[in-house]
Amino acid sequence: MENMDVPLIAGTFECEDANELLLSLINYKIQFHQFRHFSAQERFGVNDEVSQTRMRELAKARLEIIEYLDLAKSLNCLVSVQSTLSIKLLPRAQPLRA
Repeated sequence: MENMDVPLIAGTFECEDANELLLSLINYKIQFHQFRHFSAQERFGVNDEVSQTRMRELAKARLEIIEYLDLAKSLNCLVSVQSTLSIKLLPRAQPLRA
């Protein structure tokens, strides 16, 4: 199956704009996993371990981005951000049942 690549972000930004853009993406992903974890707890009474792990990873990435953009600001730099979504279809081990 063929992959699909979608350019998501491609540009040069002022530090404040890069901060807003990148932290909005990270915060949205954290929120997604918070809702997913909450849903698993409410519906099944279990923790969503994948979401818990991703929340920790994303929180760490958020701090790293903040530190990096603080450095860029202190050096009076612009910030180049390039991000491409790579999407691939993966066959299931067993077919879905209707």
